[in-house]
Amino acid sequence: MKKSIVVIVSTVIIIALLVIMFYNASRPKGLVAFVIDDWGYNKRNIDLALEIDRPLTISILPNLRYSKYVAQKFMKVNNVCDIILHLPLESKSNRAAERGTIRSNMEQEMITTILEDEINSVPGLIGVSNHQGSKVSEDERTMKIVLGELKKRELFFLDSVTTSKSVCADIARDIKLRFAKRDIFLDLTDQADLEDFESYIRGQVQELASVALKQGRAIGVGHNKKITLKVLKDLIPDMEKKGIKIVPLKELVR
Repeated sequence: MKKSIVVIVSTVIIIALLVIMFYNASRPKGLVAFVIDDWGYNKRNIDLALEIDRPLTISILPNLRYSKYVAQKFMKVNNVCDIILHLPLESKSNRAAERGTIRSNMEQEMITTILEDEINSVPGLIGVSNHQGSKVSEDERTMKIVLGELKKRELFFLDSVTTSKSVCADIARDIKLRFAKRDIFLDLTDQADLEDFESYIRGQVQELASVALKQGRAIGVGHNKKITLKVLKDLIPDMEKKGIKIVPLKELVR
């Protein structure tokens, strides 16, 4: 009898250990979300993005010629890509500002009117990120208005972190808004004459993978560039071999 009990207990322990080993082997070592900004100017690179065949977050500028087209195209042919609004916010340099940019000197009514119009211009969106915004994302009054409106609409906010003095995280925490922030820019560099842009992007993607393996999750923001999407298509399988899982941004929003 005692021998039978010992055998049963031993069997249970072995099975439990095998289950734990299998779980640990199959559990991702890190989660990565890729956000691709600046869609809406044209129809370029949609097919290339779809060829990646992994969750991407498509961040679309409002009220451009192809804003609605891009959103509808991804929603129609793809069930793994999410749509968010790439909201133009005032930068310190004010260079290349988009029409409909929200500025720190605007009255609340003007801010909410612009925000509502731009949200309505991108069908199917589930969240918002900031386009530029190094000035406004430091301005507590303006960002309280913007994030408060997103809270009402049950939309999350991704801080692109265009300034180290952003107040967005603190406001989001205070109002209990679902929030995330960018870890790595994949294809932005001050070196305008960079000889090998592709090599630079590869390095940034590898850095993103390192961050994900170290802290368990990471968010990379790139732009609607052919070379960026080609690098992602090429490197994602290698990332997955390292135990990294590509997930939608919404899974990393806290």
